[in-house]
Amino acid sequence: MSRKNREEQVLSAFAGFDEGVRLLLEESERRAEEQRLSPAERKRLAEWRRKEEEKKRREKEKARGRKPNKVTVDIPAELREALERIAGKESVTVSQVITFFLFEAVERYEKKEIGFWGFKYPSESPRYDWILVHPKDVERMEKLESRKNKKSW
Repeated sequence: MSRKNREEQVLSAFAGFDEGVRLLLEESERRAEEQRLSPAERKRLAEWRRKEEEKKRREKEKARGRKPNKVTVDIPAELREALERIAGKESVTVSQVITFFLFEAVERYEKKEIGFWGFKYPSESPRYDWILVHPKDVERMEKLESRKNKKSW
C-alpha cells in the first residue's frame, strides 16, 4: 500500500474528529519521518527550522516597531487607484505618496491656504459633531444626500 493511500486511510478513520486530532496526527507523522533521517540531515533540518523561527521573530519585531506609525483609513476606490497610479509612475510606494501629500496638505491647512468651510455637515454620530466630505468623494456625498432625503419623525 502506498504511503499516500495509508495516510488517507488513517485520516479518513478520524474524519468525524476535530482539527486538533488532524494536527496531532500530522505532527506525529512528521516526527516519524524525521526519525528516518540521518543524524546529519536531522541537524541540518533543526538548523533550518531555527533560522526560520529567528526570521519570523525578527519580522514580528519589525512589524511591532512600525505599529505606532500605522493608520487604517477608508478612502474612495477612485482615490486609492489614483494614488497607486502616481506611485507606479514615480516608482515609489503608495505609503510614501500619501505621506508626501499629507505633509503638503497639512502645511497648506496651517497656512490657511485650504480649509474645511462648506465641506462640513452635521453628524448623526455621538462621537463626532461633524462629517467632512470632499466634493469629489461621490460615495460619501451620495450617503449624505440620501440622509437628507430621509424623513425624521
